[in-house]
Amino acid sequence: MKHVFYLDGQEIPFVPGQNVLEATIAAGQDRQIPYFCFHPALGSLGACRQCAVKMYSHDSKHPPRITMACLLPASDDLQLVTLENDVHTEHREIIELLMTNHPLDCPVCDEGGQCHLQDMTVQTGHSVRHYGGPKRTYRNQNLGPLVYQEMNRCITCYRCVRFYQDAALGEDFGVFGSRNRVSFGRLEDGPLESPFSGNLVEVCPTGVFTDKVFRHDYVRVWDLQQGPSVCPHCAVGCNTTPGARLGTLRRIRNRQHPEINGHFLCDRGRYAFPYVTAHSRPLQPRLKGETSRQEAVLRQLASRLEEGRSGFLGSPREDLQSNLGLFALADCLHAPFAAVTSSWAEALAQQCLALPQAPSLQEVAAADRIVVIGDLDSIAPMAGFAVRQALGRGARLTVLASSRTGLARKGDYRPLRPSALRDQVAQLADDPCLQGGRVPVLLATAETLGPSGLYALRKTLEKLPANARAGAFVNRPNLFGAAYFAADGHTERLQQALRQREINHLLCLGADPLGEDWGAGAWRTLSSGLEGFALLDMVDSATARAAEALLPVAAFPERAGLFVNYEGRIQAFAPVYQREAQVLHSAVHGSGFPDAAGGMKHPLGPPSPLFWLGRLAELLHVHEAWQKRLDFYLHFLCPAAPDPDSPGVLLPDTIRARFEIATLPLPPTVGPEQWELDIFRWYGGETLADTAEDLQSLAPLRGLRVHPDVQAASATLQGPCGQLHLPVIPCEDMVQGVIAIDQEGFAELGLYPGDPVEVTWEQEP
Repeated sequence: MKHVFYLDGQEIPFVPGQNVLEATIAAGQDRQIPYFCFHPALGSLGACRQCAVKMYSHDSKHPPRITMACLLPASDDLQLVTLENDVHTEHREIIELLMTNHPLDCPVCDEGGQCHLQDMTVQTGHSVRHYGGPKRTYRNQNLGPLVYQEMNRCITCYRCVRFYQDAALGEDFGVFGSRNRVSFGRLEDGPLESPFSGNLVEVCPTGVFTDKVFRHDYVRVWDLQQGPSVCPHCAVGCNTTPGARLGTLRRIRNRQHPEINGHFLCDRGRYAFPYVTAHSRPLQPRLKGETSRQEAVLRQLASRLEEGRSGFLGSPREDLQSNLGLFALADCLHAPFAAVTSSWAEALAQQCLALPQAPSLQEVAAADRIVVIGDLDSIAPMAGFAVRQALGRGARLTVLASSRTGLARKGDYRPLRPSALRDQVAQLADDPCLQGGRVPVLLATAETLGPSGLYALRKTLEKLPANARAGAFVNRPNLFGAAYFAADGHTERLQQALRQREINHLLCLGADPLGEDWGAGAWRTLSSGLEGFALLDMVDSATARAAEALLPVAAFPERAGLFVNYEGRIQAFAPVYQREAQVLHSAVHGSGFPDAAGGMKHPLGPPSPLFWLGRLAELLHVHEAWQKRLDFYLHFLCPAAPDPDSPGVLLPDTIRARFEIATLPLPPTVGPEQWELDIFRWYGGETLADTAEDLQSLAPLRGLRVHPDVQAASATLQGPCGQLHLPVIPCEDMVQGVIAIDQEGFAELGLYPGDPVEVTWEQEP
């Protein structure tokens, strides 16, 4: 049955439960009703009094009256008008009241071109301010490196505090004052603590909170090139809109996807983009550490590959098509290939994809029983945000972790050593924390749980009701795509070929086997048997610095591609811009006289990985076979390629089924007296994000995080591939017997989360 009401004589369809303003916005008729405090994700408040409509009753007993559209439930045959004079007067007078103290700084305001206040002022017809007295002013707070505050622009719509406290469950931001002296901010100056603080920039309708990073390289928003993209900083796959100008990426904003990120984005997704503009980013081909012509590098690399003693290594950091292209080239040359850098990561990828269809974040937000395993906020913050939305709706949360995480403070926390997580997960089917729930959901950080723990999670899910769902998260955008290539033993066979001197050269795509990738310690040991590395990548790394041949590739906003997120959802992203540089006309056309004094703009950016792989296939005379294999693999995985503006397509169940019988590595045995390792991450930490200086200024100190009972200043950890010496950082909520270190530390030691470790404690001198 179709439900409609009437606004100025027009039919407005609605869904039962919507208010009038919500339905009007959904119908695309919001130009008739101005508003401020309403937000689709935050609901109605009625604070701004701007969305006035006149309601006519169905009988003659009640006179028409003006009411707020955001507080009026939509009902069938409701008669509303906005075109009458008294409604216009209401709109104009309210906007004039809101503008009483607003500064006249529109020409220099960062919000210019996207200012909701300006749009509503024009829409209501307000043009003359009658108030001539002194304006109320505030002292702006320093809220850290990401968000800039200009409190004098505030119209008291309360959107900011409703988002920060009610939606994100943040505790260090609030409302202060009373009457006409209300302000919003922290109790004192300091960085905002929430991993979602950047959303204040988008929810604020007036420019009180603006993007501080964008201010460093600001342009007017109407000059930005924008396009649909996907966040490359974790496996959630949030939809984004990058904005670029003159070949330089300037900002990232949220692009709504109702099943994934909705209206919001985490701070890593918003502020980690400077990897694209980092001074350390490789932009020119290099041969033996020196800048070289691309043809020379390609011919040198092709000559290496022709010898038939090369191996190929992909990466879950690279997109699906690029990994497929590398796989196809290895297949043409009958060379060993691996998608990940260690057998442990290979098993992890297999077990992630073997899980049944994971819940969307929209479904997580609707769950009423949630179990979180590990620190979800540090791996996939938007998954943690969905849990917060569920908590706001009354869900019961249980967190299993080795330290009291941000989410653990909001639910039932069960402190456990990493080695105990697997057994605890295996018993969850009978645990009271999931009993009585209509929609139970289990969410795990895959690295904390490990391959055997993910297997236990899958078996537990089989014992729960059919509507129970589970999801595993990593901080790589395409691990679930790389899992397609992660057949049993591929990584071990590649390393074995190197040990037995069957290969002496390695071509890597987006991998860092000599740096911080899982298993890097083993690769450093094996590298003595290599005569050379070749690398296709967009960031500087230990492997890039050691590579014999380096071919730079386009960053994700500079090319098209596909990512497979934690649900198995294949999403496309489009090229938003091309890198450009100012080049003299004579340098391009051979003319001695440039057309303009400043020269001209010419594309200068690195090409996509597929371009380089295609050129190598041409030089090796296998291009036709390479293209056929690439097309076949892509069609097998994704028969109907998604459009960048579409919600994506899910991997077929047949793909998942093949991983249910994958070989499972034996979990480590940890004695009760042994120290064991857990992984420590923070919400801004990730390979690409590590180059973002503003974001990294908030990073916690590096060290060994242990329970405060440990009386030591530093410690040395001993692993099979090396030692790690770091200062000790006492953490009040850390489980005894556990040491938390970052991924770089695991790479140096050659160990994995849950492994036992030898420790030498050192006191202060």
